[in-house]
Amino acid sequence: MKTIIEDKSTSSRSRTILGAFIVVIGAILLVDQLDVVLIPDWLFTWPMILILVGLYSGAKHNFQNYSWLIILLVGVAFLADDALPGLMLSNFIWPAALIILGAYIIMRRGFHRNI
Repeated sequence: MKTIIEDKSTSSRSRTILGAFIVVIGAILLVDQLDVVLIPDWLFTWPMILILVGLYSGAKHNFQNYSWLIILLVGVAFLADDALPGLMLSNFIWPAALIILGAYIIMRRGFHRNI
């Protein structure tokens, strides 16, 4: 019985985070339509969605695993050109990603986990 109650509280917390996230996005879109505050165009791009999904995933799992960080970094890498147009970082994203992936494969100690 205790596990069922804990699962309900976790589910309730996830719904609260998701609901608050949707309310904030709706408020930002409304302010953008009203032209009350100058909101940058890069805020409504697909890399920003990746960043928000990464943050939501991390918050949902208490930042325990690193999948949220990968999603977030991919979003940041692609958003960097829109937010800072003079840097031309898009030319370096895939080579850097391949170098990091290769280094990770070389550095990890084993292919199997002990269960």
